[in-house]
This record gives sequence, C-alpha cells and structure tokens, in this order.
Amino acid sequence: MKLWKRLAALLLSGAMALSLFACTAGDSTESPSPGPSTSPDPAASAGPSASPAVDVDLTQDVLQFAAGLSSDDVLLTLNGTDIHADLFLYMLAVNCARNQVYLSYYGKTLADVASELLQDAVYMTNYHTVIRQKAAELGCLPTDAQAEEIAKAVEDSGPEDAVLYWGLTPESAEFITATSTYYDNVLAAVTHEPTEEELNQYIAGQGIFSVKHILLKTVDDANQPLAEDVIAEKKTQAGDLLAQLQGAEDLPAKFDELMNEHSEDGRTEDGALAAPDGYVFDSTDNLVGGFREAALELEPGQLSGIVETDYGYHIMLRLALTDEQLEEHREACRQDAFNSLVSQWLEEAETSQSDALTALDVADFYSRLTAYQNALSAQRPAESAPVESGGVG
Repeated sequence: MKLWKRLAALLLSGAMALSLFACTAGDSTESPSPGPSTSPDPAASAGPSASPAVDVDLTQDVLQFAAGLSSDDVLLTLNGTDIHADLFLYMLAVNCARNQVYLSYYGKTLADVASELLQDAVYMTNYHTVIRQKAAELGCLPTDAQAEEIAKAVEDSGPEDAVLYWGLTPESAEFITATSTYYDNVLAAVTHEPTEEELNQYIAGQGIFSVKHILLKTVDDANQPLAEDVIAEKKTQAGDLLAQLQGAEDLPAKFDELMNEHSEDGRTEDGALAAPDGYVFDSTDNLVGGFREAALELEPGQLSGIVETDYGYHIMLRLALTDEQLEEHREACRQDAFNSLVSQWLEEAETSQSDALTALDVADFYSRLTAYQNALSAQRPAESAPVESGGVG
C-alpha cells in the first residue's frame, strides 16, 4: 500500500516541521529540528500501534470509526472558508504523532495535553488556510507547472490510501500536498531578502553566537566537586593556557592546538573532541550560568579571560559565523518576518469552531485511528508494498 509519509511543511510559530505517520507499525518519517536539543530523537520512535482495547470495525470508514465524523462535517471556518473534518483530523493526527514520543519522555500521555494538541491543530489548519487565501488575494497561486507537480505528487502518493487510511477527500489531499508551494509563493510575494542590517538585528535578537572553548572541569561525571587541591591545579593550568594564548602569534591555530590537547569538554570514544569546530548557540539553549554572558561580551575573534562556571574553568574564543551559517540565519530571518505577518492575518481573521470539534476526545481519536490503520494494513494484500516517498511537501 502507498502511504502518506513525507513532510507536510506545517509551521508553528517559526519552523516546526511535522511528519506524516505511516499506518504500518514501526514505520515513520521524521525531520529533525535545527539546533542542539536535549530532547529525545523522534526518529527513534516506533510508528502508531494498535491498542488491544480497541475493537476495530473495518466496515466503517476511518473517520466515522475514529471520531464519529464524516469528511463533509465542518469543524472550523476562517474568513468564510469551511474547514472539513478530514483535513482537520489529519492535522490533529500529525500533531499527535509528532508529540507522542516527547510526551512519553516526560512521563505524560496524549490525554494529559489533549487541549494543547487540539489548539495546535487548529492553529496549523488556520495557518495554512489563511496562506492559501492570501495567495488568491495577492495573485500568487500555483503556476501551471507547480499545479502539475502537485497533481502528480497526489497521484504518486496513493489517492486510495489517502481515502482508506485518513479519510481524505481529493480536495484535502491536494491541500496537504500543496502547503509548501503556497507557503513559498506567498513568502516570495510579501517578504524580501534581509539586508545586512536586518540580518544582524535578527541574529542579535535571537541571541545567536558561535564560540570555541577550552574547559578544565572542576566536577566529576556526577557533577560533584573535585578535591580542593585538584581544583587549585586546574586553575593554575587554566592560567598557564591563557598566558600561552595571549602570547600566540596565530591565536586561532594555537587555540585549536591547546583545545585539542587539554579541553575536557565532550569527546568521542577515540578521544577526539565532539565539537572541534565550536558551537553555535541561541537564546533557546540552556547553558551553564555565566557561559552565555561571557561569550556575548566578546567580539568575533576575541579571546576571553578565565571564566568560572559550575562545570569548571573555561577559556573562550568567540567565532564569526560562517557564510553557510549566515545563509541559514538569513532564511530564518525571512521566515520569522513571514510568520509575524501570518500571525497578524490570523489575528484579523474571522474564525469559528463547531461544537463537534470542542467535544472531540483527542486521545481516544488517535488511539482509534491508529488501531484502524493497523488493522486495515494487516488486511490488505501483501503485494501492495509501502513506498519510500509520498506526495506531501
């Protein structure tokens, strides 16, 4: 069977990429979020699994079984546009699939955050609906060539599966498949490449900086303080390293030499530094107290003194962002400006929600949906193998 598996290009308050869940247990496709994270990797999660408590009735269609709704039911309206149950429930299922792994990591369930998941799905659906409305208003609808690509992607992704596994009408399947095209077209119409000044303001506003550091730890692997005499030795060593760096003719080269030889920052199994090229952090990163403040006091290319944190003694070298990093932030700056516009459009929009949406039991819906999908998958002919790419994105 062909399954809807590629990214839906759904963006929440920036760039939150969500994956489409395949109906086969253990089969999912994820897109990693940019930047460092201490959260678990969603790509390591299994796909949706059927709950043994759900007695699946495959004589019903998927939406009737999972939510007691039909694809024609209107759950939302935005500026006079009706948003039907098939599209909204697809968005909701995507959101549940994305968050399920993270919830288990924090010891929570879908039921614990049902209200938030429902409102996120409302936002996602309204977000892409208002973009589509703006495309018509601004005259930047998909070109003939883009429309042909969208139609081909829908066909290649398996229209039969869109109906059987998700209850999607052809119109909703096209809506999902075309989200990134509409996004790109409206983005190009209402934003511009940021100037150097705009880019610098964005980087400063996001607290973005790049840095290398030499760390001499004053705590053990359990974050317990070392003996006082050992800490004193580390401080003396840090002073010696700083003196060598301050007297170096080629500071970057000397810094790399001493960092590779002495730093007690993370290392791989073979002893190499885990981040020999340094780090890029922003305001969302949780850094040990004092580290961020000390780094931001430096200009690119400037060396710090000895910076003491709860981990130990640091010597930092602030780095200039590379051309590649600047290009990434330039695009993020443009997307941030675009998302601000979309937020404004949504605030100005006339919206309503049906009673059926408000009454929806999110956890029960997702459990019944995945149970249905797995039961259907088990029943279908073996020769219908899943494809590696669908038509969404």
